[in-house]
Amino acid sequence: MARYYFDVMNERKIARDDEGSGYNSLDAAVQGAARSAAEIGTDWLAKSDTSHVVIEVRDEQN
Repeated sequence: MARYYFDVMNERKIARDDEGSGYNSLDAAVQGAARSAAEIGTDWLAKSDTSHVVIEVRDEQN
């Protein structure tokens, strides 16, 4: 199982993921990032925050 990291960025800041999560493949990690993005978007919209968010997926080598 490979370790992948989800760094979250918006116009104001970058939150680097130093812990990471284990996934069986890059595709599984991308799906995990998509779920995270949906959760973040839901939380931010509830607070009336409509700023853009980007989640960058990286592996142990990057």
